[in-house]
Amino acid sequence: MKAFISTALTLSLLAAFIPVLAQNKTTAKDDLYSVCATAMEKTPLNAVVPCKQYLEQEPYDDATRVGRVTKWIANYEKVLPYVDFLRGLPTNQKANWFIYEPDLKIELPQTSDSKGQFKMEMTRTFADSNEDAMLKKAEAVYSGPSNSVENIFRSLDYWANEFPKQMEPVWGMRGNDNIQQASIVTARAVRYFYDLTLAERKNPRLETGFTAEQSSLKYNASIKLVDKYTHKNDTFEDVYVADMTLEWGFNCGGLCGMGFTRNKVVLLDRSGNVIAMFLDAPVNSTSWVS
Repeated sequence: MKAFISTALTLSLLAAFIPVLAQNKTTAKDDLYSVCATAMEKTPLNAVVPCKQYLEQEPYDDATRVGRVTKWIANYEKVLPYVDFLRGLPTNQKANWFIYEPDLKIELPQTSDSKGQFKMEMTRTFADSNEDAMLKKAEAVYSGPSNSVENIFRSLDYWANEFPKQMEPVWGMRGNDNIQQASIVTARAVRYFYDLTLAERKNPRLETGFTAEQSSLKYNASIKLVDKYTHKNDTFEDVYVADMTLEWGFNCGGLCGMGFTRNKVVLLDRSGNVIAMFLDAPVNSTSWVS
């Protein structure tokens, strides 16, 4: 009788203990995945270690979760060289912008050609060679690399498959009709659309796979010295204001086309030092697609 009671008690304890073990194992899986998933979303630069740990310790976990983490790590490794390049760009940690010096050498021809299918109007207004140099500097100002890195991880699938052919700062992303859509006005961005227009004129059948029927490029940049400049709650005195607006429209027939307008304002002191950049013009959050 005692043996029977002892056996029954043992089986009862085991029956109670097995679900606890199973629950602990499931919790461990969930914890490992949760740490990885949280890192992928909030601290992607530090996510590889916990995510690889999850795959090593739980290779037979839910296939959807394993697949998601495996793909994320593969994409991360593809973009890492570009991310390292961006993070290595010299920038003022207190500023939300930096100057990309190679852009200072980019030529933006003045032109006004409104004839034909592929129109171009490019105007840069300045008083003298000093203002011209300051305007070039303003055109070479980009959003801080940290912003670009955040955008890359926010659209990791895109960047893993659209890895830049050359290491250069982010000024836009591929939009409709396989043409870049600018997110900020820079000399490199303007030159891209200028060269694209020249390519259209030479052969409307573009390398993007679309045939251009019409396009319109407008770029207006100016710089002037003002006694006072106010932006929201901030006031600047005795500064140069560089105001740049880029407009692009493209049509490839029927329901095929895209366009946008982008504006950037950069303030410089009398010595030519950039002191502020503003990207909050309402047009910067809009674009059109046909």
